[in-house]
Amino acid sequence: MINKLKYVYIGSALIILTAVIGVFGYVHIEHASILDSIYMTVITITTVGFGEVFPLSDNGKIFTIFMILMGTGTVAYTATQFIDYVVTGDLTNLFGRRKMQHTIDSMNNHFILCGFGRMGRIIAEILRDNNVPFIIVDPEERKSEAAEEKYVFVTGDATHDMVLKKAGVDRAKGLITVVDTDEKNLYIVLTAKGLNKKLYIVAKVAQEEANSKFMWAGADKIVSPYTIGGRSIAYSIIKPHVSDFLDMTMGKNDLGMKVEEVIIHEGNRLENVTIMDSNVRQLGIIIVAIRKNDGVFLYNPGPHEVIRAEDTLIALGRTEDFIALDKYLSRG
Repeated sequence: MINKLKYVYIGSALIILTAVIGVFGYVHIEHASILDSIYMTVITITTVGFGEVFPLSDNGKIFTIFMILMGTGTVAYTATQFIDYVVTGDLTNLFGRRKMQHTIDSMNNHFILCGFGRMGRIIAEILRDNNVPFIIVDPEERKSEAAEEKYVFVTGDATHDMVLKKAGVDRAKGLITVVDTDEKNLYIVLTAKGLNKKLYIVAKVAQEEANSKFMWAGADKIVSPYTIGGRSIAYSIIKPHVSDFLDMTMGKNDLGMKVEEVIIHEGNRLENVTIMDSNVRQLGIIIVAIRKNDGVFLYNPGPHEVIRAEDTLIALGRTEDFIALDKYLSRG
């Protein structure tokens, strides 16, 4: 769109230059007044067909022919570029916006990511790699990212009700806010919670003393990037192997190792089965913890621990192991 607009500017400049040459030429060739020269230049460039306001000499006729050719060509070029800019650009934007809004309207149980800075980009990449549906809300238009990265964007300020409603906050499963200031993040939490009480909200907080305010506002989880970053750096020095292992479980490796959550719903093949009899170990899956359906965490569960409905298994394994687990459970 910017390149197309450049040609419109070039065409407009050529029209102005042609008009200046026309006025200057008639004044010096025919010794006409400024007003008559402007009039002759306009009717010549636009080819409206009005008669001359003064008799033309031979030099004047030659100059007029030159002005007709130069003027009509310049006007036609500029008009073409302007129509191309307006029609093509507007139609592309219109259909693009309609297509994206249709995609947003069809999404349910998705996440809303507020902020597309450095942290927001990392979060978006991880969510996309894990096939988690999400919509990005950011004040800046992100046409190139939407086209290249296949992201869904809503342009606007996430502190406004209408912007979050446009992102489907009433149908969303959760919201992540990582905008640039604690004040904006807090306001987004308040706004989102007011629109959807069931929304699971994760908020970035720079100042730890603001944690209580975010909890009061309705944030379910608060993340301090400075605290996490500081601890990670410290543990990489104090306990480098532990740090490497934790990085590996977060997917930062070439082995495909990762930690996953496996929710056991009613009727699941593993319901009311002990860990020993679940056969997940044979699939390469290690259950490191269980979040019981009452919210209690059970770390390093024993082989005779019974898996109940609505328990969440915290498991370690490779990508292919979890694929095998999905197939194993689907056969149940």
